Order: sequence, then structure tokens, then C-alpha cells
Amino acid sequence: MWIQIAFAVILAAGAVALILQLQRGRRPRQLSPQQAAQFEAGTLTVTGVSDRPAEADSKGEVYATISGTIVGPTTAPTDVYTTTVLNLERDPWPRPGDDLPVFYKPGKVDSSWRIGSLPPA
Repeated sequence: MWIQIAFAVILAAGAVALILQLQRGRRPRQLSPQQAAQFEAGTLTVTGVSDRPAEADSKGEVYATISGTIVGPTTAPTDVYTTTVLNLERDPWPRPGDDLPVFYKPGKVDSSWRIGSLPPA
């Protein structure tokens, strides 16, 4: 009996964690000023991008794989890649050679970077 209850609780916790992770990936939140203070701004020079799909989903969104090099004021050039969600109606499709604004935690560029600009202080 207790084993079944424990298994059900573990299964429910796993489902909740999965749902929260999926929502976070589709709709990133704005950073608070306290969080933004932990990040540093840089530039991603795009070196590769996936082919633009012909059609988007019902929300106008598609996945794009982008690779490039991040350069910032206190970091050495770092090669990175990501798969991100772009809106075909709003977002321009990136091309090799484009410079995109990014932000990242100093010392953790390859694992903490995001496309976008930091909010004003």
C-alpha cells in the first residue's frame, strides 16, 4: 500500500516538473532587475542556422537551430549553439554573419546564454 502511494507521489512530481519545464522553454520570463544584475551583455555572431521551414505551427512559431560565437567584455570568444523558438511573423530569420544581442552569466557563457537584451537597470 505505502509503496503504491510513494510511487504515485513520485510520478505526479515528475509530471509537474516536466510541465513546468516545457512552459518555461516556450515562454521565457522577463528578468527582474536583481536577476539582470547577475548577467553580462554580449554579441552572438551567427555562423550557422537551420533551414527556414515553409510553414509554422498554429501560433506562427517554428524551431530554429543557431550556432555562433559569443564575444563579451570580460569573456573570450566562445562557440555555442541552441535550438530556439522563433515567430515567423515577428522575428527575422537569422543568417550567417548576423550579430545578435545576447546575455549570459560571467564565467558560464556556454551554459547560461540567452538571445535578447538585458532590461534597463
